[in-house]
Amino acid sequence: MRCSELLLALRVNLLTLCFFFLLSSSISFGAEVFLKNHSRVSGQEVTLGEISEIKGSPAERELLSAIKVADSPPPCSERSISKTDVAREIADYLRENGISIREIAVKGPERILITSVCSVVDGDHIRKLIEDFFRRNYPQYEVISVPDLKLKLPYSKYEEHLSLDYLGRSSARFIYEITVNGKTVKKFWLPVRVERKVKVVVAVKPIPRGSVITSDEVSLKEVVESRARGGTDSISSIVGATARKDFLPGDVITKTGIIPNFAVKRNQPVRVVYRSGAIRVELLGIALQDGVVGNIIKVKNPSTGKVLLCRVTGNGLVEFVSH
Repeated sequence: MRCSELLLALRVNLLTLCFFFLLSSSISFGAEVFLKNHSRVSGQEVTLGEISEIKGSPAERELLSAIKVADSPPPCSERSISKTDVAREIADYLRENGISIREIAVKGPERILITSVCSVVDGDHIRKLIEDFFRRNYPQYEVISVPDLKLKLPYSKYEEHLSLDYLGRSSARFIYEITVNGKTVKKFWLPVRVERKVKVVVAVKPIPRGSVITSDEVSLKEVVESRARGGTDSISSIVGATARKDFLPGDVITKTGIIPNFAVKRNQPVRVVYRSGAIRVELLGIALQDGVVGNIIKVKNPSTGKVLLCRVTGNGLVEFVSH
């Protein structure tokens, strides 16, 4: 044993021997504590067992291992503690708990570097948890934004719990908990912005301005409502129309972005079909509005001057709906 280590062991012994005869109960044993150069710790306190190897009887090792020698550094940071401080904490613990020792030696480096275990929870991780939740439970919603949360946790193992607290048309609120050994150590309420998804016609190929849109250039796709404004879920109303602008793949085909392929044009003659049971009557009319297939437009009967409501069913063809 070097002189410095011997003096340290003697210092610990002297601190405890002073009150040896005053203790109500005592244990006599000898042990050696070999400090490590560097230790990674978790939790709020640093114990002797985390920063050293202890030689002695099982009772000695169990007792000494549990002694707190320092507070843990903040998560993801480090600090150092001296051999002298460790020896003092051992002596104080034994004295305060009424335990006497025959001999104990503290060996190893003069300072021990202690690094706090670091687990980081950031906004990207939270977003993935919430997106997975919606994908499983509410696929008709899309997550728009989540809080930019960043937590540094002094634990290597922990459990996460995410539960839905509220869901509206454009917002949601989640409860996010972190537990260690069944105990909650962190709890947050997370406001989340969401949007419902709707199906609209989008371009699947580049569509140049001035070109006639074909069926292989468009498809139905789910997009959030804010992107779907001005769009339609009717592919038939888009195919055959002329593009007013350039469309790139993924762009919503808006009604203002096309010149419709009107099956019926304003002030042009149309054939009006009237059905009543087995009776079918066809007459000529004048379209007062443009219309694509499926549109309800006004048609004038030139013979009587009456205006009829008709549904466009084909090129130059409408079917009577009502007066």
